[in-house]
Amino acid sequence: MPIPILGATAPESAILQRIGKIASEWAWVEMLLGEMLAHFCRADPGSMYVITHNVSVATQTDWLRTLAEIHVKDVATKKVILDLLKEVNDTRAERNTIVHGVWRAHTELGFGFVQTFRWERQEVVRDELWSTADLDATAEDIASLQTMLTNLGIRMGFLHTR
Repeated sequence: MPIPILGATAPESAILQRIGKIASEWAWVEMLLGEMLAHFCRADPGSMYVITHNVSVATQTDWLRTLAEIHVKDVATKKVILDLLKEVNDTRAERNTIVHGVWRAHTELGFGFVQTFRWERQEVVRDELWSTADLDATAEDIASLQTMLTNLGIRMGFLHTR
């Protein structure tokens, strides 16, 4: 099992900037999920924020899947929602690695190592090499989720264009 390397240096600023962007942009995905939850529960979005603020996105997407099954009658719309929630969960796993992992520099510019710890997997400690291109791809996935959730929100009436 690898252990954190003492004296390791932080990754270069290009890596750190992308980590920050991913963390910031993901907050919008969480906000949009909260708006969808408020819509399905017919709740005040501000009050729903109090509930969702300390609840994992995995739990929120579970709730949304159940609520979509109950409230969405149109089969095509329900499929869009369920597929979108799967994409949210897939991207969430990458985001969590990026945001919660322990980063250190790589000898080559444009690359960094991230170490994660998960007791539920066979390989408890995992060391992965990520590039700026990998981080950019995750940021693009998050931007795509924002667009899809926004368009869905406008279509379903829980977001409004002004």
